[in-house]
Amino acid sequence: MPSLPIDAVIAVTYKCNSRCTMCDIWKMKDQPELEVGEYLKLPKSLRYINVSGGEPFVRLDLVRVVENIHRACPRGQIIISTNGLLPETIGRKVKAIKKFYPEIGAGVSLDGIGEMHDKIRGIPGAFHLAIKTLNELKKLDIQNIRMAFTVSAINVTHLSRVYELAHSMGVQFTMALAQSSDFYFGGKQVKENIERNILKKEFDFLIKNELKGFRPKRWLRAYFADGLYNFALTQKQPLESQAGRQFFFMDPMGQIYPSVVHNYVMGNLSRVNNFGEIWHSGKAAEVREKVRKDKRPAWMICTARTAIRRNPIKVLRWAAGKKLGK
Repeated sequence: MPSLPIDAVIAVTYKCNSRCTMCDIWKMKDQPELEVGEYLKLPKSLRYINVSGGEPFVRLDLVRVVENIHRACPRGQIIISTNGLLPETIGRKVKAIKKFYPEIGAGVSLDGIGEMHDKIRGIPGAFHLAIKTLNELKKLDIQNIRMAFTVSAINVTHLSRVYELAHSMGVQFTMALAQSSDFYFGGKQVKENIERNILKKEFDFLIKNELKGFRPKRWLRAYFADGLYNFALTQKQPLESQAGRQFFFMDPMGQIYPSVVHNYVMGNLSRVNNFGEIWHSGKAAEVREKVRKDKRPAWMICTARTAIRRNPIKVLRWAAGKKLGK
């Protein structure tokens, strides 16, 4: 019997006030949303929880949703991902969440400097609003703030610039590669053709800086970035994915998937008494076998994190070799 998962991305709504070039979720209309009480069924085994969307902060009862996620998973580190277009609303709701969960974190998407970010998000002034949101979160003394960059052919030359901006603002930098999904991102199919020399220059800058010093957490980020660079070129992941085993994705309707790229439903949270009924079911076992056989590649922080945790020696050897110039 598989152990309960430790990592999850939980989309609480598909409503979105952005018009991103790499995502069509905003085109999805009138999607039902799980009732607040259903989130109490989530497994207490979770240690990392990304509350996502759509745009989570447009959900009116988000504070109650997060409260129930925290109650169900008291040892879970909760991060809310946002496009940052609603700084006042975000500040107000995060302040309310902090009262019962002081460790709440937030990741604000920033895909370029100035007009580049506005172009990708499809909203004039989006960059200004994202920066305002980051400053609102800093005023609230939120300790876990992340600036999240999604790499695409349009904005790859801004990767190092956003990385430096994150460090100048004293927040963490995270990144992803624009990827396709049959059911997430509004079913958007992304085909990026990023010039290799430019990609290498930007990633080399980031990896070199993350490997400075002796903080293992930054070494792990460098390893993830190196894997993302190679994934962009080869569509091959450096480590075996734990999708459907240590990680899952849940959509706003309560459907459980192995990840955002594996279009196999393991079950629905609203139709069971507890999460274990889904995770230990015959249907879930069938889905895991499908994931194993189709070997669909994916390298995102949500799926990579559990894979990295299972291979610490390999990652540390890689980091040591890089630091020694091998």
